Amino acid sequence: MKKFIAISMVFVLITAMFTMLTACTGGETKNPAVADIVKAITEKYPIDEDMTQVTSENLIANTYGFESDEYSDLAIYLKTSGVEMDEITIVKAADSSKVAGIKEKLENHLNNQLVSTKDYLPEQYAIIEKCSVVTKGDYVCLIISENAEEMVKIFENQL
Repeated sequence: MKKFIAISMVFVLITAMFTMLTACTGGETKNPAVADIVKAITEKYPIDEDMTQVTSENLIANTYGFESDEYSDLAIYLKTSGVEMDEITIVKAADSSKVAGIKEKLENHLNNQLVSTKDYLPEQYAIIEKCSVVTKGDYVCLIISENAEEMVKIFENQL
């Protein structure tokens, strides 16, 4: 009987250790391309035909203040009409030390959008007011849209 209890205890301990070890490896870090994150968002919320992708380094630097050494990947889509301020901006920082600076620059951009719409475009102001800059790992995201909350959830689920 003692032998049976001893074998049972060893079995229970081995099972517990195996469970702990496999549970710890489940926190795998994802590292998707920013384009893949945008694709996941736009599959549910297609990009409007009035939105264009910003690729000009000068425009990116002038609009956001980003230097090319701050990020390793980014995607920026802006509404081209002057009446709607819709935007999808996702930036992957070059490393974790750059995240705070990128977040600050996107927050400044968001505040500029609020100031520029407050007295002239109250509907857009109300939309922008509900938006925020979100970070997850080395990724920083700003989405300005009526569907921003749901789009940000998709962003977070991709990481």
